[in-house]
Amino acid sequence: MDAAKPLPPIADDQLWDLFCRAEEVGLRLEATSDGITWEVLPGLRHQLITAAILQSIEPSNAVVKCECSKVFDLAIRFPSGVAKRPDIAIFCCLPLEEEGFVRMVPEAVIEITSPGYEDKDLISGPPLYLANGVKDVFVLDRRTGEVHRWNQSGHTVNLSPTTFTLLTGCRLTV
Repeated sequence: MDAAKPLPPIADDQLWDLFCRAEEVGLRLEATSDGITWEVLPGLRHQLITAAILQSIEPSNAVVKCECSKVFDLAIRFPSGVAKRPDIAIFCCLPLEEEGFVRMVPEAVIEITSPGYEDKDLISGPPLYLANGVKDVFVLDRRTGEVHRWNQSGHTVNLSPTTFTLLTGCRLTV
């Protein structure tokens, strides 16, 4: 499919079937208004970074009402119809869907760039997530060691590792 053309409407079951077939051959799919994009499954370094971030996610204090539920590589179908698979999604409570696409919008997403896919995570991803209701978007640029954060306050850049507190009260180190 030509990446410049909008994605035609596609039913959840058809898109889910494509996602599953792609995974069988070692690919991750995403469907946005730019079309369907694919990415090879993450390598060891990417997975180790993801695991370290996942382990760091916790409520910042006892009065936080958010469970800070963390899920990695979850296929999410957003209100606009796009389907993304953030490296990490943080929810205040786990979504009800146990199979197929999750439709609940996460409070925060974390992406870790992979070689050759930096633009997908650093340029096109953040505005898409924010437009679909994600409150905090983080991208760790592995080339530079910079952590980019987008939210209602704008865009900031810090060096990794940095500890952040989300709007929900969850804390994480990227």
